[in-house]
Amino acid sequence: MNFRTEAPTGRGIQARPPAGLLTFIFISVLLAASQSFSRSIFTYTSEPTIRVCLSEDRRSLALHFDGNYKLTYQNVGIAALGNSSVSFYFSQQGTPVASLPNQQIKFFSPITIEPADSPASPLSASDPEGVIFSLQTYPGTMEIVPQNNGTFRLINTLPLETYLRGVVPNELVNNLKPDELQACMAQAIAARNYAFFRMSNIDSFANGPTSKGFDVYADTRDQVYSGIERYKSLADSAIEFTSGMIVEYDGQPARCFFHSTCGGHTESVQNVWQGQPALPYLQGVSDTDSATGEPFCIYNPNFYWTVNFSGRELTRLVKANLAAANPMYASKPVNGSVESVKVLNRYPSTRIDTLEITMDDGNTYYVRGDRTRYLFKTGDGVILRSSMFKLTLLRNYGGGIRKLIIKGQGNGHGVGMCQWGALGMSRLGYTYAQILEHYYPGTVIEKVY
Repeated sequence: MNFRTEAPTGRGIQARPPAGLLTFIFISVLLAASQSFSRSIFTYTSEPTIRVCLSEDRRSLALHFDGNYKLTYQNVGIAALGNSSVSFYFSQQGTPVASLPNQQIKFFSPITIEPADSPASPLSASDPEGVIFSLQTYPGTMEIVPQNNGTFRLINTLPLETYLRGVVPNELVNNLKPDELQACMAQAIAARNYAFFRMSNIDSFANGPTSKGFDVYADTRDQVYSGIERYKSLADSAIEFTSGMIVEYDGQPARCFFHSTCGGHTESVQNVWQGQPALPYLQGVSDTDSATGEPFCIYNPNFYWTVNFSGRELTRLVKANLAAANPMYASKPVNGSVESVKVLNRYPSTRIDTLEITMDDGNTYYVRGDRTRYLFKTGDGVILRSSMFKLTLLRNYGGGIRKLIIKGQGNGHGVGMCQWGALGMSRLGYTYAQILEHYYPGTVIEKVY
């Protein structure tokens, strides 16, 4: 597969910085950048809090408290909890019950559990006390919300910067090295952007959590958020150095999508999620190093990948997944066996635009864009790593498909910042501002609190 080899962008990056640039020398960069950023119309007077759904649709919950907490119900403090446990369940009559160490409480509206003492600084050297749930310790306030369907929802409310401490280490490879600090700073800003967009309730991509009383899920539906056990010192530094900074376009927070590995070229948002607007800062960019001609994300050990399916497996996958890959076929049963599968056209990034599947009963079906990954979803829920792939059909003597070989590169939808590419750029001496400018062209960085 061929890649263009021009410089990363034409927007202020004339040449690759020296590979030996000390990435820890960031203070002057911050000061200089702060003078050139345009004035935002989206500002906070102080750090906001974010509401994270840790779990929902649970018939019971068990929480343990590492520290002193108070339990509040209908604005009345009803219990003090110190280094103890509380469980929540529904009685045989369907009534929500909180089982405390010395009493049981029936409740019909949310219960709040919050620290009894003043919270520690979110970026202090020592980890704050927290509430333990599912073997993870979470800082901030917990809200247990009974639902009409007889289940509980658990919501963690905490300062945004503290939330990022539980996000950023999950979004980049573990145990980052000092020369990857700038990538971590870029990731911290992008993750903060994502949170701002969800909190603002103006997200056309939203899956609706704000209407449920929280801002984000704690899993891959939004950003993966875990407890203090996942905190990392380099990520903490990146968050502190960029505190309150977001990427903006036209005075509003930009929709900062990111993904693992672009494969050498990112993708335009309207090509991945058809029907979405063609945002100027989410258009595909070449992601290659002008000095070597190699993708910045080539460091990913799984940059290239291959999967194989027998002809029988291919037919089974098409029948099982076609309706999900293209909903217009939801009411049309697929019959026969796959006779051929081929790429009709590609986007400039070389990702699949349209894939054609022909069955031996003469019917032809089409799947477009990123949905081609879902056509090959296996029984364990795994989809293709990316839509940047090539197909090879091997046939038996009778002309039927014996094997389909799919060889691809990259991992993820391809929109916005390539995380492995950001790591590669950071290792080569690019700053966090240059990384963000490269992946989100036309945006500016703002400090909004």
